[in-house]
Amino acid sequence: MKVLMYSHDSYGLGHLRRTLALAEAFVRRGPDVSVLVLTGSTVSGTFGMSHGIDLVKLPSAIKVGGGEYEPSRMSVSFKRLKKLRAGLIRSSAESFDPDAFVVDKAPLGMKREVTPTLEFLRGWRPSTLTVLGLRDVMDDPARIRRNWTEGLIADAIEQFYDTILVYGPREVYDPLPEYGLSDATLERCHYVGYIGREPVLEEAVDLELRPGYVLVTAGGGGDGFRLMKNYVEGLRGKPPAFESIVVTGPMMDDGARRELEKAARGLPVRVLEFRADMERLVARAGAVVSMGGYNTTIELLVARKPALIVPRVEPRVEQLIRAERLSELGLVEMIHPDDLTPGAMRKKVEGLLRRGPASAPAVEVDLSGAARAVDHVVSGVAQKRSVAVGA
Repeated sequence: MKVLMYSHDSYGLGHLRRTLALAEAFVRRGPDVSVLVLTGSTVSGTFGMSHGIDLVKLPSAIKVGGGEYEPSRMSVSFKRLKKLRAGLIRSSAESFDPDAFVVDKAPLGMKREVTPTLEFLRGWRPSTLTVLGLRDVMDDPARIRRNWTEGLIADAIEQFYDTILVYGPREVYDPLPEYGLSDATLERCHYVGYIGREPVLEEAVDLELRPGYVLVTAGGGGDGFRLMKNYVEGLRGKPPAFESIVVTGPMMDDGARRELEKAARGLPVRVLEFRADMERLVARAGAVVSMGGYNTTIELLVARKPALIVPRVEPRVEQLIRAERLSELGLVEMIHPDDLTPGAMRKKVEGLLRRGPASAPAVEVDLSGAARAVDHVVSGVAQKRSVAVGA
């Protein structure tokens, strides 16, 4: 079976990490599975991948606000960049001839760049199963409904996608009925549970730190400076009895990173720019402080680590909705960004360290989403093949 996956990754690391976790689940099914991932991530080559998975690097773009993008590396117009990316996506689909095409989060891709490929598959490769994968939380449901209605996205989902997978459990959050999707589309939707990598037991051998440190992370780091600066400042005064690792992320501004390094001098704090093995750092941590992105949050649930979430609230409330819901279930602690202070962070963190790891969470959360998503895709591909043979 051949699976083509699309993850545009214009900001942060979340889409690519989720896509690669799902790709790993596909190749675990057997040696006859090949997965080709289309991504615009500038750090895509740093992630380890199993045999059977490969990448096509799309020219990178970055979101600059107001729903607009620009090239992040090349001195060309965005119009030319989009044309180049759209051509690469379609030519990959035509040459690879996948049994399934899985699109992450954006139904038509960045600025509708996936539309030509979806039209090609519908017209010329109707046996290819088209799959849309959605996060557990997209944004405020009313905003999604308005955007999808005005942009005719809901109609496009009904037209182009055979299956819609929601990467979260229905019992934690059930937004789909509020997104303005048709009844026909809703019948093709499946909640598969959270997609997370398996817990990692191996130690990050290059870091000489005792287990039990506090790990502070903000994903790609593009907007993580305020969180990290408040954390480091909270360690001033009374010396902490614990060590800390602060991973800024590769997208944090160089000036902001240098300011954090300066603030951490004289403290038991290690400031790192990027780690492709964050699961290993999480595994050895006594507590974790992070923003509320999908992948980091799921890794914390998988590892059952005491966690403090400071969610992003702009330009989307996705992280806030997720953090509030998980906090209500007793799975994480949360500080709203409006209430963020150095003292509040230190108090919460010290409370988490006293609590220690949970042998079992207060509420069991479904973390088998990757395997269940693969089951749906394999079943859908088989059905498509049987229809093609019958025709």
